[in-house]
Amino acid sequence: MPDIDSTRPQRFVFVLFDGFSNMVLASALEPLRAASRLPNGPNISWTICSIDGAPVQSSSGLVITPQAGLSSRKPDEKIDYLVVISGYGMRDNLNAQTRARLINVAQHAGHIIGLDTAAWILAACNMLDEKSATIHWQELDQFAEQFPDIIVRQDRFVQDGKFITSGGASTVMELMLHILSGQFGPAVAFDVSNLFVYDAENQYEKTRGADRLRGPGAAFLRRAVSEMLANIETPVSLDAIATNVGCSLRSLDRIFHENLHMAPGKYYQMLRLGRARDLAQSTDFPLTSIALQTGFKSSSTLSRAFSQSFGTTLRALRSRMRT
Repeated sequence: MPDIDSTRPQRFVFVLFDGFSNMVLASALEPLRAASRLPNGPNISWTICSIDGAPVQSSSGLVITPQAGLSSRKPDEKIDYLVVISGYGMRDNLNAQTRARLINVAQHAGHIIGLDTAAWILAACNMLDEKSATIHWQELDQFAEQFPDIIVRQDRFVQDGKFITSGGASTVMELMLHILSGQFGPAVAFDVSNLFVYDAENQYEKTRGADRLRGPGAAFLRRAVSEMLANIETPVSLDAIATNVGCSLRSLDRIFHENLHMAPGKYYQMLRLGRARDLAQSTDFPLTSIALQTGFKSSSTLSRAFSQSFGTTLRALRSRMRT
């Protein structure tokens, strides 16, 4: 993955083929949406395309009208991640026009991702020769037979240089969290995964979701974040949190820096400011009420902290929402 730079905008272009899985698309797109809406979240944008701009139909019959056709994009337009999604009938999607357009756009993409059966399409474009890749488990054997120059693996997802492949819906979100962590830092991936996981302990046993962190002290970190979330309105001291989770304050600080690259106090404040932003956007509560509900002594204290973190004010945020 590239060096972490949480401030650099990242552009994703999704290319859908008939027969794509709704679940695969949602598992790839929703983590990006969630990350972009985090307090101080990364600058992520995306465009949904088909090869020619025509509507595409999913495997369950849902028809999506894309925002653009791949052919209508400027040849030299920068793409950070080109995400190709196909499902059943991927062989029917292979023709000279498709190959030409994908190859042309891929030349200007920092990374090319093939989801579900899209590795077959990438392989047919000779993009995966001599590279490691995976595909949906139902196609693994035929994929290996059809493309003997590709090193076929059964991993949940595979990255080889600029090419990343994943074999099915259950692994796509894990891949996207991996990308978010590498591009924007582990704290972003951790926060996004928390939004999609209900039974954290069960997910931990499966090494998925919010508990995908498995570094030193990860169990203490999970409990500490739970303590913080339970005490947004009436913040407790970091000493008390450390005691409640069973470690020293010094250890808590080290654990947060090792896992999330952030001090626990800063992370706690970001949780409270994120709640304040949500209240400002979704309610008509006065700022004094929002300050009380997020543990700030006054609206001026909240406004000052929010402005320092996000470079804007809650009033300005509300004004933009209403225009």
